[in-house]
Amino acid sequence: MKKAVLLGVSHSRGYEVEKSLEELSLLAKSVGIEGVGVFWQFLSSPLPTYLGSGKLSSVARYIELYGADGVITDDELTIVQRSKLEEILKVEVLDRTEIILRAFARSATTEEGKIEVQLATLEYTLSHLIRSKNLSRMGGGIGTVGPGETKLEMDRRTIKRKITFLREELERIEKNKMIKKGRRNSSLIPKVSIAGYTNAGKSMLLKCLSGFDIKSEDKLFTTLDPITRRIWIGENLYALFSDTVGFISKLPAQLVNAFKATLDEIKEANLILLVADGSDDDVEKKINVSLEAINEIDASNVPILKVINKIDLCSSSRLSMLSRKYDDAIFVSAAKGLYIDDLITRVREELTKDYVPFEGSMEIDKWQKILNIDGIRILNFESIDGVIHAKLKVNSNLLPKIRKIQNVFQA
Repeated sequence: MKKAVLLGVSHSRGYEVEKSLEELSLLAKSVGIEGVGVFWQFLSSPLPTYLGSGKLSSVARYIELYGADGVITDDELTIVQRSKLEEILKVEVLDRTEIILRAFARSATTEEGKIEVQLATLEYTLSHLIRSKNLSRMGGGIGTVGPGETKLEMDRRTIKRKITFLREELERIEKNKMIKKGRRNSSLIPKVSIAGYTNAGKSMLLKCLSGFDIKSEDKLFTTLDPITRRIWIGENLYALFSDTVGFISKLPAQLVNAFKATLDEIKEANLILLVADGSDDDVEKKINVSLEAINEIDASNVPILKVINKIDLCSSSRLSMLSRKYDDAIFVSAAKGLYIDDLITRVREELTKDYVPFEGSMEIDKWQKILNIDGIRILNFESIDGVIHAKLKVNSNLLPKIRKIQNVFQA
């Protein structure tokens, strides 16, 4: 499929389906399909043909006029809807879920990411085969076997075997990751997940924070595989920042399930930076979609700091409106490097808000040992006659280790 007509259904407001179809057009473009037309319809309940017969007649004429070789629906289709659309329109039919799966497949670079995409695709295929089998049985009549059921059963068994194999491969990869995480966690370096709607500028933010050349484009799902960087956040503190896969409206359940290992990066964080595109008219909806996704992966207990990005693309009146609406957020431009220091300061405060305050004196050799321990924030210090006088905030888990350094602190 190279040229497609995009189809959508609205059950409430036309504005929402129009914005969703705009996003679908970007999704299609990301997998090499040009959207050449858009049709949508108000419907109170789903139709077996997805859209009404009159609307589909218009779509058929449009397909012929503009040489489209397919249609893409903004909703996941049932077996009946797909077969009827193909019968009426005489072109290939794809739905939103299949386009998202293709977009993910193009972005996967690691072994884990590729397996997760394969797993999600097979689970999607299996769910439709099951529905197809049920329909086949219904069509066969009482006491009979539906046409083609033998092949369907064979396909189901083959797919289930592949799914089992891929899950075992993911478990193997996850065990190796857990070993590395165990080493990483022992250092008490806090973990920050950069999350948010796709194309909000998460990769650009990580690039700006770390100074590393990280791939970032004005496309959906540029990042699929998590990227982690150790970043200095001041006052003797480092943090591990991870860029994660972007959320999206109508995210298929198969992807949420298959990408559990990837999404666990968010769940295991000490802080989530929820990045949103401030120049996007749908910023509120996309923040809500992201919050729903965070809740769906059981990460709602992780503290969240909202980051309104791309402020260089916003007018002063829009920034004023956003600052009133999101008065607890940090406003930045990752592309221009604006207010990144403010963000780092806020991150440092959030990560150490439960640290225990300490104030005391120590010899220089003991101080050097303190400097090499992760989880100690240096608020200020001074050296007088070879003795360091310091004011710190300390991760409470480090108290035994600190006390072991020969009574370093004196109340």
